[in-house]
Amino acid sequence: MNDVAVLAFADDLTGALEVGAKFSGAGMQSSVTLGELPGAGAPVLVIDTETRHVTAEEAYREVRAVAESARLANPVLVYKKTDSTLRGNIGSELAALVEVFGGPVTYAPAYPELGRTVKNGCLYVHGIPVSETAFAHDALNPIRDSYIPRLLAGFLPAEAVRVVDADCTEDLRVAAETLLASGGVRVAAGPAAFAACLAERIDLPRAPAEKLPAVWKCLVVNGSLHEVSLGQVRHAEELGWPVAPPDRVVDRIGSSGWAILCTDDAAGEGPQRARAVGRIVREVLDRTELDALIVFGGDTAFGIVEAVAKPPLFPVREMMPGVPLSRLGRLCLITKAGGFGGVDVLPELRILLSKER
Repeated sequence: MNDVAVLAFADDLTGALEVGAKFSGAGMQSSVTLGELPGAGAPVLVIDTETRHVTAEEAYREVRAVAESARLANPVLVYKKTDSTLRGNIGSELAALVEVFGGPVTYAPAYPELGRTVKNGCLYVHGIPVSETAFAHDALNPIRDSYIPRLLAGFLPAEAVRVVDADCTEDLRVAAETLLASGGVRVAAGPAAFAACLAERIDLPRAPAEKLPAVWKCLVVNGSLHEVSLGQVRHAEELGWPVAPPDRVVDRIGSSGWAILCTDDAAGEGPQRARAVGRIVREVLDRTELDALIVFGGDTAFGIVEAVAKPPLFPVREMMPGVPLSRLGRLCLITKAGGFGGVDVLPELRILLSKER
C-alpha cells in the first residue's frame, strides 16, 4: 500500500467514521476500509477491525495482523480510536499496536463535549464513574471498572502508556501539542475528541472541508438498544415522523421524504440481528433511491455496509459531536453510536441537512 500520513484503527464502524470525519473536517481527506487495505487513496486511512465483541486474544491477533500489513504505509501518526465509555478490548489492542509501532502510547480517554472526563485515571460520564452508569449494564460489553490503568494492566507495562487526565478540551489540546512535538512515529489513543485535537495541530497539507449536502429522502435505522437512542427515536415519532415496516418504506418516504424503518421483524440479537437489519436495508435500497441513511449503532452500520458489499467509505465532516456524515457511493451515511446525544438529535439533523438547499 502507498504511504499514508495518519493510520487509525477502530473496533467498530461508527467509531471509524467518527475519527475519519475529524480529519476530513480539518481538511485532510480520509477513507475508511472494512476489507482489504487499499493500494492508494486518502492521506488518512482508518481501518475498522470489527473487534468490539470478540475476546481479548482474538482482538490482539486481528489488530496485530492488520497493523503488520499496514506498517509499510509509513505513517507519522498512529491512532487507536477507543470507545468513550471504555467498551471493547482496549488493553489488548493497544498492546498489539505498541508491539508493531513502538511506544509509549498517549491515551486520552476523555470526550468533554459528550460529558466524558478523566480525573486521577478514572473515567466519569456526566460526573458519575462510568461503571456506575447505564454502561455497566451494556448487553454485550458491560463496564465493571472506571479506573483505566487497572483495565490496561496485564496487557501493557505501566511505562508503555500515558493516561491523560482531562476535564476540558483544552487539556486534550495540550496533550496533542506535547505528543506532536515528539519525534518518530507518534502513537495515540482515545475517543474522537483527542483525534480532533491532533487533526487541528498536525503539520499536513489541507484543503477546504466539503459542505453539507441537501437531503430530500432519508431513512432512519436504529439498531441500538440503549435508552438514549430509543428515546431519540420516540421523540421523532411524537413529532409526527412516520414509522414504516420494510414493505411500506417506499410509500412513506414518497409522501413525507423522511421515515423511520421498523425493524421489529429482524431475527436474532447483537451482530446477528445487525446483519438481518442490513439485509432489510439493502432490499429497501434496491427498491428506491435515497439521499441519506441515518443509522444508530455500530453493529447495525456495519451490517448495512456489509450487505452492500463493503465498499470504501469517505467521511466528510461531523454534523454535531459524535455524528459524522460519510459518503457511501452516492448515498450519504450519517452514523451515531447508541449511548449519547440529545433527545432532539433527529430533528436537528433534518434542519442541518435542509440549510444547504
